[in-house]
Amino acid sequence: MTADSADPDAAESTDIIQPADGPTSPASPLEAFEKFKKEVLDENQPRQLFSVSRMEGSEALKGDIFVHYKDRRTKFRARPRVRFENEEGVGSGPLREFLLNARKICDEGLGSPCGKTKPVIFFEGQSNHRIPIHDQSLRLLGAFKAIGRIIGHCALHGGPALHGLSPAVKYYWIYSEEDIDEKPAPIVIEDVPDIDLRQLILQVRFL
Repeated sequence: MTADSADPDAAESTDIIQPADGPTSPASPLEAFEKFKKEVLDENQPRQLFSVSRMEGSEALKGDIFVHYKDRRTKFRARPRVRFENEEGVGSGPLREFLLNARKICDEGLGSPCGKTKPVIFFEGQSNHRIPIHDQSLRLLGAFKAIGRIIGHCALHGGPALHGLSPAVKYYWIYSEEDIDEKPAPIVIEDVPDIDLRQLILQVRFL
């Protein structure tokens, strides 16, 4: 997603998760991932505190978590420390639960604590062909950048991965604009989440 002058996140965080340039390419994806983590993690920074509450239910908890990912001051490269309000958490359990609920924001969206309104979702479509929804207001509010931070933060600190995305989305995230211009993403009809629009495309295709 390209930032522009209307985007409140155009002045990006100083703690962006980006790897440094390396002299050689690792032999496997796993090695590449481990190399990326070593380059990006900053052990010298003070631990980043994430303070949240689940006393008002799961949707309120997800709302608390999302606020941290929208905040550009959050140090995502630092080692995280999670504190649940009025709870005594020890070990890695609080961090695992925090990251699991963060990932649920990507999967399920954000609902109201009272459950009276439809959840705000960020992805739509069938399994293995999910794509980001088209919503200009969410983009302008910086919601999609927060979702990207969740995905990166989970990967960096051992959280759950986001599954079910369209190969076209992964392609778009991995390759540069120049590569995409020369070789477009592998879009298929299953990547169209609107069933009615999908049927219209099929009718035109077979004319």
